[in-house]
Amino acid sequence: MASEPIHLPHAERFSEWFPDFLRKELAPYPGRGALVARVVISATVTMILILTFRVPQGVIGALTAFFFSRENLVSTAKSTFFQIIVFLVGALFIPIGARLFASTPETHFLWVGCSLFLAFFFLRCLTNYALAINFGFLIGSVVGIWYLPGPAESNVEQTLWLVLATLIGSLVTLCVEVAFYAIYGRDDLIEGLDVRLGLIEDLMASYGQGRPVSPPIKDGLAQFAIVGAGALRRHVARSNYTQLYRKRMSTLVALIARSIDFGAALASAYPSLPAGLEERATRISRSLADIRHCLRTRGQPCEPTLEPRPSPGTPLLSELESMVSLMPSIFSSEHAPDPGLGPLEDAPDASRVFIPDAFSNPDHLRYILGGTLAAMLCYVLYVSLDWPNLSTSITTCILTALTTIGASRQKQILRIGGFILGGVIAGIGSQIFILPFIDSIGGFTLLFAAVTAVAAWIGTSSSRLSYAGAQFAYAFFLIQLSDFSIQTNLTVARDRALGILLGITMMWLVFERLFPRSAADEMVRIFVANLRLLADFSSSSPRADHPAEILQVRRQREEIYRRFGEVNAQSDAVPFETGPLRAGDMAARDRIRRWQASLRSFYLLEAPLLQFRLFGDGGSKPTPFRDLENDFRFECARIFREMAESVESQLATRTHRAGAPWSLVDRIDSASAGIDAKLSEREHSLMRLIRTIAQLVDRLQSEVAREGLYELPQTFPSLPAGAEPDSA
Repeated sequence: MASEPIHLPHAERFSEWFPDFLRKELAPYPGRGALVARVVISATVTMILILTFRVPQGVIGALTAFFFSRENLVSTAKSTFFQIIVFLVGALFIPIGARLFASTPETHFLWVGCSLFLAFFFLRCLTNYALAINFGFLIGSVVGIWYLPGPAESNVEQTLWLVLATLIGSLVTLCVEVAFYAIYGRDDLIEGLDVRLGLIEDLMASYGQGRPVSPPIKDGLAQFAIVGAGALRRHVARSNYTQLYRKRMSTLVALIARSIDFGAALASAYPSLPAGLEERATRISRSLADIRHCLRTRGQPCEPTLEPRPSPGTPLLSELESMVSLMPSIFSSEHAPDPGLGPLEDAPDASRVFIPDAFSNPDHLRYILGGTLAAMLCYVLYVSLDWPNLSTSITTCILTALTTIGASRQKQILRIGGFILGGVIAGIGSQIFILPFIDSIGGFTLLFAAVTAVAAWIGTSSSRLSYAGAQFAYAFFLIQLSDFSIQTNLTVARDRALGILLGITMMWLVFERLFPRSAADEMVRIFVANLRLLADFSSSSPRADHPAEILQVRRQREEIYRRFGEVNAQSDAVPFETGPLRAGDMAARDRIRRWQASLRSFYLLEAPLLQFRLFGDGGSKPTPFRDLENDFRFECARIFREMAESVESQLATRTHRAGAPWSLVDRIDSASAGIDAKLSEREHSLMRLIRTIAQLVDRLQSEVAREGLYELPQTFPSLPAGAEPDSA
């Protein structure tokens, strides 16, 4: 396979790449307008109902509509159902608990602390994203309502209004989504993948026919290189697909994301390919057309698999060819696990409430305690000052904990930017210059819809920027919708804005000053941990008649899959870090994303081999093929451990010692030469799969051995200015 080192360069300074990065992030892309329209309609209709029927605490209803899950209609309906159940239970539990413990200052303090701990626990460990968000808002708002022991009737009434506002937002959003799917009925995930593949196909077709690359193709690839695949990954993660299909689509998203990176760099650097490469470009174009057909019809690939070859003059083409060559295996029935593998992919507790390691991973506890500490510091401060309007700081702490997008520096930039846009410019600015001249709900609706559209547009950017849109909407809604009338009182707006700023400050203090972590270092640590976990998984020998061993393998696969997402999250934050090590960290980021795309492919392709070990004919009886397969997977485990040690050593010393890897493909070919006639048809199929995986592993170990993780590369053709490729 292709093995030339490749790097997609970046601007070294934050001030150089950020302006163009911002422009590209905010440019339109297919499907963005429709998604923003759905968000605006849901939030605006919710606002109209809240103001018309004078529902107190209405801000949480609009926020529910803004943040609600919209991956597909089924997941939206399930989120609505669970949300209604939970909030009805909360409507009983919270007032009862508050009155039991809020009668004295000591127990009231304890009740607030425990409630916030529960909120952050749900945010970190609950599997239902939308439910975690809104339940956190509910607890944060209730803490503000039960500020001090007061008339029980008033506190209970305010709490029930809060629950009603949330349910209004949920039901309105569900109705909007039902109407959208009834009229439009598209699958955002499939369409997003198809559009990206179509651009690469058009690029290769242009090269194959000797035509110059057209500006629409070049601009489209550059745009998707900036936007990335974060939205597609969220669709996969929060959808109601089966575990196996979700993992297949996640791998395809990773491969397409890297293909877009290389395609954008190719289009920018080569108006036309050097002579002699047209046929290769044409084959890639045909393969992509076949993949798009499989994606739309859920069929099987017909085009023969590509055989990537080195091309020293155009290494970007080899890299793109390598990514495309792996895609057909995702659809191929030859590589698909049989139904017997179901116990490994669709766990009996697949509909569980909490993530698998919710009660065992110490990182979760650190995160929960950090968030609780920040919120309690806000609580102690505003109670000590007797300044109840600063209670918005607690809800701010909960909102700013909703993301897992990497290091605190990125979070801080987006928090402050969103606060200034939504709280100061749109919130207080509209109270000074616009609201005094509005005397009807119609005028306020236009203002609200316009500001919500801006926030939603930012919120539908890649994960590197979307968080600012969430903060924008939160700050504006909190200032304008906390009462059921148009607000022109600047004192109230000032206090709420100061509360937001206080919450942001406390989260910065706790997570950056008390628990600082570099996103680049975290990215490498998680990647190394995943390499070791893949090694353990490869060397495991579970038995089909031992449920505990099956369960252990399933947990390993789930943990590997989760860590892929964590590497993505940390890599998205690396560009926001500054300092003398940034250039090396960016080089490491590019390599980690490239290597992870290969690891994802290994993770998916290895599943049929695991199925054969568990459920294949002959049980554990030694056969020539089983001996070869055992040797193959133990060699894979050894290679992964060596790669982990090499990368971990470079993390500590930032120096690299080049290695001399040997070919796993040659070993497989040598071992299979004498047993070919003894293999069954199924084993012949698996042998082809083993060789494909061996090529993948050879290429990966060669790159890790040859390229220093932090080594600054030689100059290669780059993406358009400002482009920061998405993580795989």
